[in-house]
Amino acid sequence: MSGDRDETGRFEVEVRSGQTVSLRRNDIVIRPNVGQDYSMDGLFHMLEQELGLAEKPATMGAPPGYSIYTTAKFDDETGRLIRYRRIVGGASNAIEVNVLEYRGNEN
Repeated sequence: MSGDRDETGRFEVEVRSGQTVSLRRNDIVIRPNVGQDYSMDGLFHMLEQELGLAEKPATMGAPPGYSIYTTAKFDDETGRLIRYRRIVGGASNAIEVNVLEYRGNEN
């Protein structure tokens, strides 16, 4: 994850039975916030929030008349998120999320 207002971070998340059991950012263990656990479910929750914010560009620092532009790429087979990007027109408030590795149920 990287962005204009966020420190670049590499997240490693382990999920079992739908629950985040391990979360690291840049190799440091962190506690997940509700809805911000960086699991695939957590990333989809983030996308939902981002789409709501895109409806109100001023809340993200866009000057009048500017919009928020979002793009996402999903895996054709599983539907999982591969990449998400938000750009705020007229403001430095971009964010990019790239899922570099994903291992689904391998049992």
